[in-house]
Amino acid sequence: MRQPITYVYRNLVFGAGGSDDVWAVYRLATRSYSGLPRSAKVELLSLIASFAYAIEADFSLLRVSRPWSADRYALGAEAASDVRHVRSAELAAHLRAQQEALEAHAVHMPEVYLSIRLTGGRTLGGELNALPGVEALRRLTGFSDGRAISGKRLRALLDEETKVQNRIFDYLDCEPASSAELQWLVRRSFCRGVGEPLIDERFRPQALVIEAPEEQGGVVYRPLEADVLRLLDAPINVEPRSLRIEAEDGDSHQALLCVGALPETVTFPGRRAELLFAPVEALDFPVDAAFWARFVPNEQALRLVRRRIVDADVIYEEESNSDHGPTSGTAERPQLARELEEYLTGGERPPMLKASISFAVGAPSAELLEERVERLRREFGSIKLHRPIGEQLRLFASHLPGQAARLTDYDDYLSVEQFGAMVPIATNAVGAEAGPYIGHTLTGTRQPVLFDPAEASKTSRAPATLMAGTLGSGKTLCMELIMYQAFLSGSSICDIDPKGDHALERLPGVREQMEVIELSAHERFQGMLDPLRIGPPETREDLACNFLLSIVPEPIPPEWQTELRVAVQAVCAAGGTSCGEVIERLQEGSQTARDAARALIAHAGSGLARLGFATPRSQPPEVGLKSVTSLRIRSLTLPLPGTPRADMLDEERISQAILRLLAVYALRITSADSARHSVLGFDEAWVLLGDSAGRALVDRISRLGRAMNVTPLLATQVLGDVEELDGLIGACFCFGVETETEARKALRLLRLDEDDPALRQQLLGFRRGRCLMRDFEGRVGAVQIELGAELLRQLDTTPDGRDPGTTGEGEGGELHELPRREI
Repeated sequence: MRQPITYVYRNLVFGAGGSDDVWAVYRLATRSYSGLPRSAKVELLSLIASFAYAIEADFSLLRVSRPWSADRYALGAEAASDVRHVRSAELAAHLRAQQEALEAHAVHMPEVYLSIRLTGGRTLGGELNALPGVEALRRLTGFSDGRAISGKRLRALLDEETKVQNRIFDYLDCEPASSAELQWLVRRSFCRGVGEPLIDERFRPQALVIEAPEEQGGVVYRPLEADVLRLLDAPINVEPRSLRIEAEDGDSHQALLCVGALPETVTFPGRRAELLFAPVEALDFPVDAAFWARFVPNEQALRLVRRRIVDADVIYEEESNSDHGPTSGTAERPQLARELEEYLTGGERPPMLKASISFAVGAPSAELLEERVERLRREFGSIKLHRPIGEQLRLFASHLPGQAARLTDYDDYLSVEQFGAMVPIATNAVGAEAGPYIGHTLTGTRQPVLFDPAEASKTSRAPATLMAGTLGSGKTLCMELIMYQAFLSGSSICDIDPKGDHALERLPGVREQMEVIELSAHERFQGMLDPLRIGPPETREDLACNFLLSIVPEPIPPEWQTELRVAVQAVCAAGGTSCGEVIERLQEGSQTARDAARALIAHAGSGLARLGFATPRSQPPEVGLKSVTSLRIRSLTLPLPGTPRADMLDEERISQAILRLLAVYALRITSADSARHSVLGFDEAWVLLGDSAGRALVDRISRLGRAMNVTPLLATQVLGDVEELDGLIGACFCFGVETETEARKALRLLRLDEDDPALRQQLLGFRRGRCLMRDFEGRVGAVQIELGAELLRQLDTTPDGRDPGTTGEGEGGELHELPRREI
């Protein structure tokens, strides 16, 4: 076999054909695919097909796997922390435990490289190459195999490469492959399944510069082939249906398989169509895919199809005259061929692709290789994967960048739409590029999912993060994991815990930095949450009016609402800072105002409502002195989600109003230092999301949070009006639900197809930390939240004999009481 690559210059690869076999190589950006609605999937198909239509050149596409580095993850997580407040020792221990778990799974991430042929048999001297004996003469005179590249010719190639890149960029996001990436693509082929190659960051293939006539550009470059040969120096032992390559990390056993006949019709979206994505993503070991396409212009494709129509008609007629009649396949072929002719003669006059597909599998042993080959074949179902005997080496060379297909026995004619339906650039990626690890995708590749709660503030997106799901689905544990990792990274935390079942204090390093505020109806807490004291100056008037109206049972006379608004405005204008002053102002007014004051006094004098009524002489305590603040309320009685306000009991209505004030109070605590990122955790957030007043409060919290560097985490069992929530929520975790209605709401919130039965069933079956996640960029994926065994043990609130108020085991096995602040 001839040397497959003779020279590399920038992103140009000179193949075995020398200077008349030049390819430009690009790295294509991948697209998160599984969480797209059907319309977006069809749009992606259209973009890929449009590229194949417009490129008008032969091309090859390699989908390869690069190991995900747990070490680089840990370095990135540490670099993203706040150096002023980071808990260095605890963060290092936490990341070390995650690294060990991640390294055990050997995670790989997909990368896609596209090679476009710049020269061929009809350009740049290709006509001369067709003459007998000319190629031999060119080799003898040193003008072939990548040698004697004139400066003029090289400049022409670079100009053509620029035009090709611009054409690709019209449809797909790409960038020229670097010398390091080309080196990696070649060297990794020799160690598939056993390790990663050593890369020389200074790799730059050299060439001798020789003076030449001016018509050749003044110089001629003679490549030093030894630079490229060093990339191909691993011994290859060719066996009948496999290769054994003696790599540095051990013998790499490899098998290369070709895709046989494709189905005549497939459904898109669907696994049978997505051949370059779905099967390889379903496996827990890396598989490389290669697609080669020779561009067939419309006129040539039409001639081929018309010959196929004639052949199909003849076969059908012959079988029709036989004793048994035509088979079903014979009967269908004439119609299918005519449909293809109609497609080719349409207004767009599309081309065809003469294409072939193959897959490369590697393993450290022959036994494991055979097991992986069988698993790959099972993923393709009825589509046959052939393992050509005696052709493994040629297929191996075809999986290098800048190579044409060397084995044409499995070529087939495909439409550009068929190629687009294979979605080669699709991935399951979701989550942040850098940040703490929270789980992995529910795919065979188990791609790590990172989540940085500070990402929204950094990128000017809505920071509110919603976690929705039924009881026991995992939303609370997910919220606590995010808060804990943010605390280790240096963020301040304010956790609203209405049920008292959060357990952050059990985690390493939290106890000493945690302040627990227990609120109740006791007199010493009176006025703690007065809206005129805790609300921002621009919103406290509306906040006070909404609170005062919410504690009075319906129906509320319109006249009362007017008098109340006037009294609040007067108190604010006079510099008042308590709802007690509003009542005093009402008592000095008209009879209507006095009636409103009497109703407010009746409901404000007892129970949790006291928290919202300060006296002019009382001063609020200073709270939020530590990195973690836990706000807990005794005797909170919340209504069932969805209960109309008119049907609520007095204590339910007041509890709901107080919980909304608590959200504002928590925002005040977390926004005290905007230079430090903060996380506000709010369980039972359906209280805020169930009506327009609550959603308006969430909107204010979100806008202020973005400005003050605060990320609200909202956990809820029930989704309200999802259309109203769409603009308020930046990221979303939809865990398991109980009903079809909730599943449809969750899918609408995720911007997915609510009529998709598979997605609805997926949500109905999710439990124990499985969810559909939408990140801040709008990407959606199915995710398993993963805390690790130790964190799960410490945060689990399942009854296990612990005494109420205890925080877990201290040194020596003793139980220690967490200090609570008396206010």
